[in-house]
Amino acid sequence: MTGALKYEWMRIRTIRSSYWMSALAIALTSGITFLMALTVSTSELSGDFDFDQATTFFLLAGASGPLIPVMAAPFFAVMGVMAVGHEYRYGTNKATLSAIPDRVAVLSAKVVVLVAWVLATIAITLLLNLAITWLLLEGPSFGSHLLRPLLNYTGLLRRLRPAGMGTRCSAAQPDRSDRGRPDLAAGHRADHLRRVGRHQRGDGGGIGKLTNLLPASAGRRSIFDPYDVFAGFGSNIDVWSLSSAVIVFWAGVTIALAAGAVSFVKRDA
Repeated sequence: MTGALKYEWMRIRTIRSSYWMSALAIALTSGITFLMALTVSTSELSGDFDFDQATTFFLLAGASGPLIPVMAAPFFAVMGVMAVGHEYRYGTNKATLSAIPDRVAVLSAKVVVLVAWVLATIAITLLLNLAITWLLLEGPSFGSHLLRPLLNYTGLLRRLRPAGMGTRCSAAQPDRSDRGRPDLAAGHRADHLRRVGRHQRGDGGGIGKLTNLLPASAGRRSIFDPYDVFAGFGSNIDVWSLSSAVIVFWAGVTIALAAGAVSFVKRDA
């Protein structure tokens, strides 16, 4: 396992795409926070959207509300895809498995290093957003109300990358092409926009209820603050509770990663 970890750490820090994807995620997320801090006036805050929600909204670059997508999510998912996809695209998979025949160790090392890299990138992003919010938002509110959205935001980004890796493992074809893509992450924005569109139209039919079973949409909703307002409670759409959203998201990601792991371990090199 130690050898697999060293190999994966060397791989991830010696390819340019790791730095490009991380830099783009940080730049776009912090850029949104900066633009919001420049354009939103504290005098406009009223009703349910008070300084607690405003601080959360700025710190998470609008991800705690339904209108702004989680900009970092596609980049982290793509990095997860490339963790396996690069091996098959450039033919290094045989060399990797020859040096480290234990496929479980190889895959486990990829997950560990991926998660560590993502967590470090998320920490940098949140620290930048925190500085921007503290400097530009008049009277920010830093308290316990930030804990739940922050944890779910971190969990969403941290899990989308291994999920992308798992999906790529399942999608890898015998011809070693690199056509696999992170279906969970790719559907993330589309699922969310469709849900918001139905919410705005007041469509509360059976199709609207199906969004409760979409892991990406469920994970996205778990960040909302306040959840009851933004997730659609009180509207014509029957949105499940916060705990249900968290369970659906983590179950979906676990299934994607497990399926990819089985495919990677059992198929030919």
